[in-house]
Amino acid sequence: MAGGDDLGSDDEFLFEGGLIDTENKGTALSSDDESASSSEVRSPKRKAEGATSSKKRTKKSVLSNSKSVLIHAGRGIALDSPEAQAKFLDTIYSHATKLAESLRSTGESEKKDESQFSFASCIYSSKQVVDEKTKRFQHSNLGAFIKGPLSSGKRLKNWKHPKSPMVLIVTLSARRSVDLMKQLSSLKLPIAKLFAKHKQVEQQAEMLSDGVSNSGNKKRLYSIAVGTPGRLLKLLRHESSGERDTGALRLNHTELVVIDTQLDSKGYNVCTLNDTSRDMMDFLREGFVPQQKSKKRSCKLALF
Repeated sequence: MAGGDDLGSDDEFLFEGGLIDTENKGTALSSDDESASSSEVRSPKRKAEGATSSKKRTKKSVLSNSKSVLIHAGRGIALDSPEAQAKFLDTIYSHATKLAESLRSTGESEKKDESQFSFASCIYSSKQVVDEKTKRFQHSNLGAFIKGPLSSGKRLKNWKHPKSPMVLIVTLSARRSVDLMKQLSSLKLPIAKLFAKHKQVEQQAEMLSDGVSNSGNKKRLYSIAVGTPGRLLKLLRHESSGERDTGALRLNHTELVVIDTQLDSKGYNVCTLNDTSRDMMDFLREGFVPQQKSKKRSCKLALF
């Protein structure tokens, strides 16, 4: 399968590219390699019957190793260099895209075009050189963090584009979304809650389109939205009045997508957790990447 064939080489890419320290390679990989190598010496009688199962174990080992490497790399990725962040996203995106395309059985040329997108030019990089302590402080409050990548704080307060928030924040869970909204309270702006436990998809679609009424009964569009990958993907695909090309959520005017890399209790983030990783990559592929390829408007990607 296309997705599986390249997993081993991607492991080397992560180590050689500096995403994982060489000295940590042993802890990042599972012990399946050792068991696979030890099983190579067999009696002639068992060699033939074990050939098929050996291949299956090897393939499973490669998949397990690659996943372990990515999980390890995702811990603390927000504080890594923009180059390391781009490599991390490139690898996960490539794996997810190849898997999706193999399930759709698409043509080879389309596979190559979609899976080879690079996030290097999209990753936000601060022009100011800061030390590690300052960097950690900047990543401790989302309200302060998003001011760096944005071109205009004034436009953030007077956003004019329905369905396309200026800042879109993607996070692990509804609970984490609420925590981040508290960090954004200092901005004193209405924030669209785009996760399952708040409202239904139809209600959220209407909310993104119409905005919220202020004290003077005047509509104010949402310039900031916080949500989970699954709900964001549903809103992106949502059909309104039979118009297939217009989703309830669009990124055609969005200027910043923030991927919150907070870890859960087991050390997974939104890009590596099984429950969210596929939706996260699908959202990037269907929403973020097309905007980058269109070259009509540049949208930055920041890891928090």
